[in-house]
Amino acid sequence: MQEKEDLFGQRLNDYMLGVISDAEKAELFALVRSSETFRKQFEEAAKLMALLSVPKAEEEKEKSFRRLSGRMQVSAQKQKRMVWMKWGRWAAAVLVLAATSVSSIYLYKGSVESFEAPLCEMVVPLGSQTKLRLPDSTVVVLNSGSVLKYTATFGQKERNVYLSGEGYFEVSKDKEKVFSVQTGDARVRVTGTVFNVRSYPDDKETEVALIDGGVEVSVGEKSVTLKPNERALYDRQSGRLERSEYDTNKSALWTTGKLSFVNASFREMLKEIERKYNVKIHVESEKVEDEFFSGTINADMTLQEVFNFIDVDKKYRFESSGNTIVLKDRY
Repeated sequence: MQEKEDLFGQRLNDYMLGVISDAEKAELFALVRSSETFRKQFEEAAKLMALLSVPKAEEEKEKSFRRLSGRMQVSAQKQKRMVWMKWGRWAAAVLVLAATSVSSIYLYKGSVESFEAPLCEMVVPLGSQTKLRLPDSTVVVLNSGSVLKYTATFGQKERNVYLSGEGYFEVSKDKEKVFSVQTGDARVRVTGTVFNVRSYPDDKETEVALIDGGVEVSVGEKSVTLKPNERALYDRQSGRLERSEYDTNKSALWTTGKLSFVNASFREMLKEIERKYNVKIHVESEKVEDEFFSGTINADMTLQEVFNFIDVDKKYRFESSGNTIVLKDRY
């Protein structure tokens, strides 16, 4: 039994360091399936692996993780078993640190049976934004209510991420490994560029706006190639994928805390306000359906100032109750 435990510890260590061969990986998972103890130890270690692979954008959090990493430097072979047994508590400590340091939540999702790598997932709560750096040095800014997922092995053989919501990407150049963003039915492929993707689940359209470089946007067999100051719009209902010229810098204004609108429907604008200020707006007015708005809502404006700004004609009343706002006709 001791020999089996030593082999498991060695294979798990190689797996965490990313230096395990396919044959050794198969041997590791065979051990995991053979023992409930091994399975639990593997899951705890994989959780920590996923957490530690999530980029740390804040200096203080980086220091904390380095301290944790230092605690894991156990060189003596006889101490290896003790290291893996402690990982469960350390993983819990890391999770608490991550949850309290930023307004995002890191979760582990993985399957021992499917032999898949642990999955890193960043969830950005409503009313906040998060900036992170991926393992390949790509910078991503995620907007309120967005979710970004990628494997713990991101950057080793592939650079694929999944986005639900809105993200601004400054992709690190690597011609050998194409960077790919999957969002709903649409996929964005690029080797190095700056672009914005907007694709919330309740949006009617998916928008990809290119600021610098070049990207290919594809949906099924349809595809368009964008140049700077062009955007692609995919209509989810009709299935149309169109390219057009656009001042794409406006698409990234939200990363500064601003909301910019150009002839946007009133309902579309209210949806953005909901996400930014983490409120729920119920509309009890038919006038809203015929209203359109152009303008920029600054980052330092309070919610009441926003309502005063967008309702210049004083047509509406905004009644608040906790986190809920009811929009009604004034007359």
